[in-house]
Amino acid sequence: MPHLNLNYLFSDPDTMDKDALPNYDGLDFVSAGSHIYGEILWPSGEFKKPHPCVIMLHGFPGSARNDDISHALCRIGCVVLVPHHRGAWGSQGKYLVTHCVEDAYNLAVHARSEAFAKKYGVDTNNIFLLGHSMGGNSALNAGKNLPWIQGLILLAPYDPTCLLEKSKEEYLGALLNEGKILNSDGTDAIYQDIQNNWDNLQFTKAYPKIRDKNILIFSALYDSVSINNKMISPLWNLLKEGDKKQQAPVHRLIEYPTEHGLLGRRISMIREIGKFVDECCK
Repeated sequence: MPHLNLNYLFSDPDTMDKDALPNYDGLDFVSAGSHIYGEILWPSGEFKKPHPCVIMLHGFPGSARNDDISHALCRIGCVVLVPHHRGAWGSQGKYLVTHCVEDAYNLAVHARSEAFAKKYGVDTNNIFLLGHSMGGNSALNAGKNLPWIQGLILLAPYDPTCLLEKSKEEYLGALLNEGKILNSDGTDAIYQDIQNNWDNLQFTKAYPKIRDKNILIFSALYDSVSINNKMISPLWNLLKEGDKKQQAPVHRLIEYPTEHGLLGRRISMIREIGKFVDECCK
C-alpha cells in the first residue's frame, strides 16, 4: 500500500533531503493529435515510490485551477497532473465537451504507461480522476470506461445535458460569455456536440459502469451552476439504492452550504479528498 502522510495536507515538513526535493515540470502529451499542456507535480523523496497519481480536470472554461488541492495532494505523497484541455489556455486543438472527456481518458492511459510511470514514480494501481464542474463530467465519463481507475472525485459536477432543456439561445448565451477565451468552432459547435452525445454524457447513463468504483462527490447546496436536484441527486440516488443491494466500494456524498466554487469549505474539502485517496489506495 502506498505511503501517504495526511499530516502534510496543511503543513510543511521540518526538514527535506536536498537530493530528493518535491518539484514540478511542464506537462506535454498528445491527445488525438493535439498537444495538451499543463503541469506535473511530484512529492519529496520522503515518500517511497510508487506514488498514487491524481489527475485534476478543470471545468468550463478552465480559469479555476484548484491549485490548493493539487499542492496539498503533492505534499502528502501523490503525483498530480494538471492538464489544460484541447482548445483551453494554450493547448492545441478545438474545445468540445467530448474532447475534454477524451483528453481525460487519454491522459489516464498516458499516466499508466510504463515510461511515464517509471519516470515519475506513478503507482499504476492507484490512479484517480478529480474534476470540478465540467471537469466532473470529464472525470465521470472518462472514468466509466477505465476499469482500473481507482477512484473518482467529483467537485460540484456539471451534467451538460441537463440544461439543454433551456432554449438554445439562452444556453448559448451563457457559453459565449464564459467561453470567449477558448479556441473552438463557436458556441453552436459546443452545443451541437452536447446534443449529439446526450446518451454518452448524461450522468445517470454512466451509473451501470461506475457503480463498482470508489466515488467521492461534493455538492454545493446553493450552487447556481451545477443544479443539485438536476445534476447530482439523480446519480447519487442510484448509487445509494445500489449500495443497499450489494457490498459497495466507497460511495460518499458531502454537502456544503456554498456556491459553485466551494469557497468557504476548501480546507474541509481538501481534508476529505486526502482521506478518500488514502482510504481507497490498495
